[in-house]
Amino acid sequence: MFPKVNEGVLTFSIRVFNSIGFFVYVPLLSLWLVRIKNLDITEMSVVVAAFTFVSKAGNVLVGGVVNKLGIKNSLIVGLWGSALLLTMLTLIQSYTFIFVIVLLLGISLSLYNVSLKTHISLLGEDERLRAFALLNIAVNVGASIGPLLGGWLLDWNSVGIIIAAIVCYVLAGGVSLLLPSITIEDAEKGINIVQFVKNSKSDPHFFVFIRFIAFSGLFWFLYTQLFTTFPVVSSQHFSGKTIGLFFTVNAMTIIVLQGLYPKIQPKWRIEYWYALAFVLITVSYFILWISHHFWIIFIGVILFSIAEIIWVPTIDHQIVEKKGILSSSWAFGISGVLWGMWESIGGFVGLNLYEYVGQKTFFYLAMISTMIFVGYMFHLSYRKMSFFTNKNQLEGKDWR
Repeated sequence: MFPKVNEGVLTFSIRVFNSIGFFVYVPLLSLWLVRIKNLDITEMSVVVAAFTFVSKAGNVLVGGVVNKLGIKNSLIVGLWGSALLLTMLTLIQSYTFIFVIVLLLGISLSLYNVSLKTHISLLGEDERLRAFALLNIAVNVGASIGPLLGGWLLDWNSVGIIIAAIVCYVLAGGVSLLLPSITIEDAEKGINIVQFVKNSKSDPHFFVFIRFIAFSGLFWFLYTQLFTTFPVVSSQHFSGKTIGLFFTVNAMTIIVLQGLYPKIQPKWRIEYWYALAFVLITVSYFILWISHHFWIIFIGVILFSIAEIIWVPTIDHQIVEKKGILSSSWAFGISGVLWGMWESIGGFVGLNLYEYVGQKTFFYLAMISTMIFVGYMFHLSYRKMSFFTNKNQLEGKDWR
């Protein structure tokens, strides 16, 4: 019989161990596959893209599994299953089997994520708020420690990053054993995607929601370049430890500055914040291209991190605003599918650009980001002109 421990503390501990395990290998996975599994750039880009997509899109697939197994069992299966799959990944060399293993790994991680979020959503209101606050801190703790540890292990013993991840997943699963068994009978009840689509003709929120998640996916396309393409491009100039340090800088910047953004966000329209995020990403890409000096890259990573501080909470907030009568779980599930698709495409594009243009990769990515920004500004201008045109028509004004 396990002693009773505060559930907020337990979920925080689970998330810390999982986050360290996740970030110790995922940012360096592309580089690891090339070094250890001898995959070429095209093969590696396909594997990474598939893993990225399934680890997000799998959220939609595992809801029924959580209902069958229960929250606690699903957490344990997801975490220990991930540890088992990573163990298998170190032993196999076949490209086909590597591809299958990373697909299953993505689904296993999705099972864990859905289980933990469902568990927190069923806590009492006070506990739930505290648990979500601790959850956000835990993610950034893992994102700070994991990449630095992973970079050090990659230089010391490349297999070590996978072993470290396995240990973290096993520990997280062990902590999950201390959680009480919680039923999901009181889970959020809301309209599901089938009903949402059926009501699409009469519900104006449907197309607003779909357009928004399609737009928000552009940020995830750009986001994945730092975590998938950057390690491969910069491996010619920096050690694994240094690359891991850059990811730690990314996480620490977010930890320090994230709390400031909600205070200043109301002072400016959301559309302008999005535009600023695009500008910061573009500038950071140019910096990653023009120099391989440590402190220049350091500045580029900080600028990218500030952009991330802007768009991540803004997008999450607007998903809830624009979902209409769709339940929140389905809204984030559908968003996860499209975001995963954008990320996988982004990783595939970035890594294949590197194969053909080498060190000019981030120059071309900066050009892509610039085109996205220009297109977005044209869209804002068109909306503004349409607004004034409609307003003048309603007021019966003729400005010819």
